[in-house]
This record gives sequence, structure tokens and C-alpha cells, in this order.
Amino acid sequence: MERHFHEELQNAKKSLLEMAALVEESLTKSLEGFKKKDLKMASRVREIDHQIDKYEIDIEDVCIELIARHQPVSSDLRLLIGVIKMTNDLERMGDHAVNITDCIKFLNKKPHVRPPANIWSMAKIVKEMLKDSVDSFVDNDVVKAQSVCERDSVVDEMRDETIRIQITHMLEKPDKIGSTLQYISVAKNLERIADLSTNICEDVIFIAQARVIKHHAEEQKE
Repeated sequence: MERHFHEELQNAKKSLLEMAALVEESLTKSLEGFKKKDLKMASRVREIDHQIDKYEIDIEDVCIELIARHQPVSSDLRLLIGVIKMTNDLERMGDHAVNITDCIKFLNKKPHVRPPANIWSMAKIVKEMLKDSVDSFVDNDVVKAQSVCERDSVVDEMRDETIRIQITHMLEKPDKIGSTLQYISVAKNLERIADLSTNICEDVIFIAQARVIKHHAEEQKE
């Protein structure tokens, strides 16, 4: 019975990694599509999102069934709870990738606006955070998970910088406000993906060490 449980647990982890790979693909294609204003790529991102949604439902069902049938405790229970939360975070990342592609159709119909210089640097950091959050789960690497959490503030600052730059452009060129707002939307969606990557790493730390670091919980206890 115990061997069977751990086999099913490993299968759930495998499915989570397959889902994460789809999310990484979705984010990469959404950014490429946005950069090239490619509507076909935007359509592909939506197709991937449907697959991501299905993974979330299937993985959650498996984890709930494992908890109900085997009543695990300690690290196994933390892992199952963590996997359920991670699938939710990954599904939301897929939604944010779709949001980024939604800007393409609007931009194709409006006057050209030069993208803010830091938007692609921000995208690079966010993609690295997503990859490292998944790797930290695979390797049970608390140090890597912590490093992702620390990078979140960098992305927050870059989002704020993008918003300031774009507001200045809107004041100077009111006729291009609509196009300018699309870059603000992309920056906000990237920042949310960084937040969700951080959530995954907080769960990795909880699974590995039974420590709750979100919302500065440890500091509040002290």
C-alpha cells in the first residue's frame, strides 16, 4: 500500500512538471508574439492555456484522492498540499501569458510606440524566476527557492519604472495613450508571474522545512 502511494505521488509530481513546462512555453511564446506582434503565436498561447487548465483539474483531483485514501502526514501531506497550490499558481501564470498576447491585436491597430527599454530585461528576469522556481521544486533546493523570493522586489521596481516611463509618454503624446497602456499591462502581468513564481518557492520551503515564510509569518512570530 505504501509503495503504491509513493508511486502515485511521483506521478503527480511528474504531471506537475509537465504542466510547468507548458507554462514556460506559453510565457516564451507570448513574449515572442508580443515582440513580433504575431497573432498566430497568440492563438497558439491560447491553445496551450487550455492544456494547462486541464492539468490543473487533473492534478488537483489526484492529490485530493491521495489525501482521502491514504491520509498522509508530515512531509507527504505537505507535498500534496504544496502540489495543489502550485498547480493553481501555474494555471494563473498561463492566464497572465494569455493577457500579454491580448495586447497584440490592440497594438496592431494603433500608432507605433517604442517599447520601454527595460521591458525585455524584466521579461528575462521573470522567465528565469519561473524556471528557477520549478527547478527548486525538482531538486528540493531551499537556497534556490530563497533566491527567487529575493528577486521579486527587483521585478516590482522594474514594473514601477515602466509605469513611470509610460505615464511620461502619455503626457507628451496623448494620441498614443492606448498603445502606451499596453506596455503597462505587459509589465503588470510579468510582475504577477514573478509573484506566482515566488509563491511556488514559498511552498518549496514549506515542503522541505515546514517553515511558513509568506506574509513574513516568521517575523511576526518573533
